Amino acid sequence: MFIRGKILIVEGPDGVGKTTLIDRIRRRFKNNFYMHLRVHKNMLLWHTATARMAIKKQMIGKLVLLDRHWPSEQFYSYIRSKGPSYNPRYLYNKLKERNAKYIWCIPEDKTQVKENHRINRTKRNEEYWDIDKVIDGYYHAWYSRMESKNFIGSLSPLKERADFIRYDFYKDGHKMDEFIDRIIN
Repeated sequence: MFIRGKILIVEGPDGVGKTTLIDRIRRRFKNNFYMHLRVHKNMLLWHTATARMAIKKQMIGKLVLLDRHWPSEQFYSYIRSKGPSYNPRYLYNKLKERNAKYIWCIPEDKTQVKENHRINRTKRNEEYWDIDKVIDGYYHAWYSRMESKNFIGSLSPLKERADFIRYDFYKDGHKMDEFIDRIIN
C-alpha cells in the first residue's frame, strides 16, 4: 500500500512495543523513511535536524517514522542529566503544522511495563538500568496534568490532544493492523 506524506513519531519508555509497531508499519507501507533517534551531545541540533529531514521527506510523499524524538528528551534526560537541554516548543509547533502524529506507546498497566523492563535488561543490553521514573513520566503526561517545568507538562494531559494517539501493546498488539489503519487514516 502507498501512503503519501505523513509524519508519525513513536514514543514511549523502553519495552512497550515501539519497534514492533514500527516494523509492522514499515512492512505494510514501503514508501517510508525511518529514523531511530538516540542520545546526542547536542539534542537541540539533533532534533532540529531530524525534524527538518522528516518534513523534507514528508514533502516528497514519504511516510516518515521517527522512533523517538523530543518527548524522549523530556523524560530520559533526568536519568543522564538535570533535565531537558532545551525547550522543544518550536519543534512541536513546526511538526504540528505538518500534521505530525505522536503514537504514545503506554500500556494501561504500568506495573507490567516496569516488570517487562526488568526482564529485558537481564536478556539484552538496555541503555538505562532503572527507568521507573521515566515510565511514571510517560503515564503522568498521558493521564493527568503534570506539575512540571518542562514543555511536556504544558501539553498534558496528552489523552485530550488530537495529535497524540495511545498504543497499548498488550491490548492493541494482537490487532496491530487495525490500529495501524486507524492512525494512517
